[in-house]
Amino acid sequence: MEPTALTSLSGSLMSLFGLLVSLFAVHLGNWLAKLQGLRTKWEINSGSDEKEVAARRECRYAMVEIYNWQPFVMTIIILCFGGAVVYFFNDIRLAAKVAFPGIFVWVFNSFFVIVLLLQVILLINGWCVGREMKAKIAKAFPVNPGG
Repeated sequence: MEPTALTSLSGSLMSLFGLLVSLFAVHLGNWLAKLQGLRTKWEINSGSDEKEVAARRECRYAMVEIYNWQPFVMTIIILCFGGAVVYFFNDIRLAAKVAFPGIFVWVFNSFFVIVLLLQVILLINGWCVGREMKAKIAKAFPVNPGG
């Protein structure tokens, strides 16, 4: 395959990855925001009157919907795809000896590192908030309260 075709393919993969990551970063950001909102709702309703207990019970149900396996699996898939795109780009660049403008390679690789780090940071932050909330909810509303 010609170096120009490989370069074009690499650019197409980068565009696809950028689109996927942009959409998924929004999804992860919304996921984290929902978890943080749920944590705030939990903390604000810390009293023992009927409305506050009902609000906390709602947090239990919302937690099942929000904190599940999907963001974790999707992040791993996107991270693997991103790693493959970066590897493909650099493999083509080195094997076909394609010369890009000086700073382009640094910018290209830096973009992928920043985007992948953003995904990991959002995921870990969401995991920590979710784990904390799950423990608090389980303590307040045990699954088998009578034993």
